[in-house]
Amino acid sequence: MRQADAILAIGFLALLCLCLSNLRALASPGIARGKHGESVMVPENPAADAGISAAAFTSMLPVLRHPRCMNCHSSGDFPRQGDDRHPHSMRIRRGPDGTGGNAVKCSTCHQDHNLAGPHMPPGAPGWHLPSPQEPMIWEGLTDGQLCALILDPKQNGNRSPAQIAEHMQTPLVRWAWNPGEGRAPVPMPVEQFRTETELWISKGAACPRQP
Repeated sequence: MRQADAILAIGFLALLCLCLSNLRALASPGIARGKHGESVMVPENPAADAGISAAAFTSMLPVLRHPRCMNCHSSGDFPRQGDDRHPHSMRIRRGPDGTGGNAVKCSTCHQDHNLAGPHMPPGAPGWHLPSPQEPMIWEGLTDGQLCALILDPKQNGNRSPAQIAEHMQTPLVRWAWNPGEGRAPVPMPVEQFRTETELWISKGAACPRQP
């Protein structure tokens, strides 16, 4: 083979290898081409961002840890009352399905709306505690543990992340912003809470790191 032909063959092989390499890069998950032809890494879900997601969940915590929520998500087999979170009077218990035990059901006092007057029984549609099978107790949990609990379908009613966001806007949850006379509502506007919840979910439902 003449020297010129050998050089031409080597050049062709080098060009072929380069093309194959570029094709593999384009076909690889997480690889894209930049506007100048360079290889750039992209996430599998371009919308996901763990840092933004976890920060959004952290922003939700003043609501989740407020007495309006914690009184039904506290330790023990009973609800609590007031900002001091004392045990519910009349020795109310969770019951087999979360709606009360024995003859004292939640609906005995709690209607689908707040009763008029200071410190009268509050109410919202579906007033109840979580069931004993899925008690959703988050008192004493770290931020990361609370996040993991809320996301766990074995403990949250088999809800997907999108369904969790929907649940956060049900009348029973939204009651916390309109708890009746004599009670302090949660400190964050309800629309801000909705925005933070949707951001948390849409960016990947990431959890804060455990301490």
